[in-house]
Amino acid sequence: MIGSALTRGDVFGCLLAVGAFLPVLLAPGYCLGLASNLLGFRSRPAAEQLAWGIALSFAIAPIGAVMIAKYGSLAAVCWAAGLCGIVCLIAWVLASRNRLGRGWWRGVGIAVAWALFVLLALVDVGVGNHLFLSVAVYDHALRTAFVDAVVRTGVPPANPLYWPGQPAPMRYYYFWYVVTAAAARLVGVAARQAFIASVAWAGIGLAAILTLYCRHFLSGDEAGANLSRRRWSRVTLALALLAVTGLDALPAIAKAIFRLPVDADMDWWSGDQVTSWLDSVIWVPHHIAGLVCCLFGFLLVWMSKDLNTRQRIGCAAVAGLSFASAFGLSIWVPLAFAMGMIAWIAWVLVWERESRARVPVLLGAGLIAVLALLPYLHELRSSPADAGANGSHFLQFGIRRMIDPDALLAFPWFAELARAHPIVAGSAARLILLVPGYFVELGFYGLVLALVLTRLRRLKLDESTRASLFLIAASLVISTFLRSAVISSNDFGWRSMLIAQFFLLLLAVRWAEGAFGETGRWASMALYAALWIGVAGTVYQQVVLRFYLPVEDRLGRPDENGLSERAVALRRGLDEMDRKLPQTAILQFAPDQPGDYFRYAQILNARRQIETALPGCATGFGGSASACADIQTAVARLFGGTGPDTAFSADRARAVCGRLGVDDLVATRWDSVWNDRQSWVWTLPAAVNTGNVRVVDCAIN
Repeated sequence: MIGSALTRGDVFGCLLAVGAFLPVLLAPGYCLGLASNLLGFRSRPAAEQLAWGIALSFAIAPIGAVMIAKYGSLAAVCWAAGLCGIVCLIAWVLASRNRLGRGWWRGVGIAVAWALFVLLALVDVGVGNHLFLSVAVYDHALRTAFVDAVVRTGVPPANPLYWPGQPAPMRYYYFWYVVTAAAARLVGVAARQAFIASVAWAGIGLAAILTLYCRHFLSGDEAGANLSRRRWSRVTLALALLAVTGLDALPAIAKAIFRLPVDADMDWWSGDQVTSWLDSVIWVPHHIAGLVCCLFGFLLVWMSKDLNTRQRIGCAAVAGLSFASAFGLSIWVPLAFAMGMIAWIAWVLVWERESRARVPVLLGAGLIAVLALLPYLHELRSSPADAGANGSHFLQFGIRRMIDPDALLAFPWFAELARAHPIVAGSAARLILLVPGYFVELGFYGLVLALVLTRLRRLKLDESTRASLFLIAASLVISTFLRSAVISSNDFGWRSMLIAQFFLLLLAVRWAEGAFGETGRWASMALYAALWIGVAGTVYQQVVLRFYLPVEDRLGRPDENGLSERAVALRRGLDEMDRKLPQTAILQFAPDQPGDYFRYAQILNARRQIETALPGCATGFGGSASACADIQTAVARLFGGTGPDTAFSADRARAVCGRLGVDDLVATRWDSVWNDRQSWVWTLPAAVNTGNVRVVDCAIN
């Protein structure tokens, strides 16, 4: 049973990797907290120290690991993490004897349960000669290749998806992959296993920062809250609300009623989705990590208000490093956060006198962040200009496309306007559809926001609630009217919404505590209905992510038919390749595949440099596009067909490999060239031959 053996190995490797992140994303912050006693770290309860240690590690580990690896090596990062882990363990044992309360054990239990859930959601499930993938492999294949590139090539990593004759340094926010590569190197697991573990740790980081905000940002003591409205502690309530998304289940139900195709991800019904919390953590853990760093930096600024000068300098220094880490983890989230902070400073200086003392700390943190990022910014500046972007600018003005406006534009008046002024008509349609789109996407959280806004005049809001409302408004404006111009999808709009989502969650916690007064009967019914629809939507979304590809494969859909069989064949063949080929080998697969998931299955298992892995050569991640067209034409001809006029003999294949710099070609029985017994597939010496996969040596000796 090949598939089940692969799954068992992956589960074991992922569990090892989850443990390997302890010295990487817990120990550094714990040690820093003990050494500096930042904000009274040593006197805090053990459970809270755990949250502080994780948040501090997210702040300093990414920028620290990148600097050490850049000017030293990844091995040096591992040695530093290991030493930090030993010191942390000793300090923790000495400091925490007889101090572990229920909160500590509850936190550890939640973290373990979450890690097991992530493994269940993402590990490839083997059944017989089939390997069933999660839909998230659509993104994870590329990110796994990035982690592997760090392990193989160091920092800055080479773009693993494109080889224009020499390494192409990555032009991308790669800090999360350095952290993940360090964990993989520490325990010797595969990049794929380490990346799955990193998803679990991104969720742990989010839980830690949410815990700290509940304790140190939200006003009101838990003991003094409205107990008649609360059955759970504030932290437990906040963590539970992470399972609530918008009303996205309603479009999914509508599609089922009208027998339309099911989306592989529930959030894909909208062109500019507002992604659920679980979906964001599972798909883009690096963006969640960037959010954690931004929020932690702001929390330090927030808590610095009544501190002495020395303590304020310490908060500014750590906050600056946290902002620097955020930029290398995500770019989009910290860019939006920086815009929000600029607006917040202006608001504070004009209206919010209580917070003016925080402004110098925030400005100092910004300066430290820029200084810490100078080497990374120099990398980006020195990269080739032809990055393959679809626009001439990083960001551009554009109204968020919540609901497809085509139906609205079909109405007679709009149709006439669209013919005369298409840009004006399209913008007007998107504006009109913003409110219903946000109603569906925000759901419960949108209703809480509406409830608070209708009571603004009669409520005496505390400082944290006023700040939350301002940052929600700023984030909504930024993410609604600005969009990324680098790729076709609005990555900036999707990820910048995380800021508004976080502060909306905090607002929902305060509503649940009764901070905004009694809620009327009908309003309560609407809120609770939206809440439970949001929970049901999250459950549905996770089920679809796990079972969509197996079901589509079983139904024989063109884009997924045979995926599980090919996935296990590739995994088996390339696992054998690992034992026979050096890590420096340059590979090439057949670029023409029935669908994206087949291509991503190849990338996921390559664990080597690939000549060209995607249409367009993936030059957006690094490298000049000038050589791309010639490379793709040569590779397409190499795998292109059968017969004397199209198939490449051994000599012709070697000539092409020599010109491109390819060492080995990977062919499967599903490739058209496989069927020609006179082609290079059968005439070049095979390093691997499993019956379904042949890896042949095409390098010129």
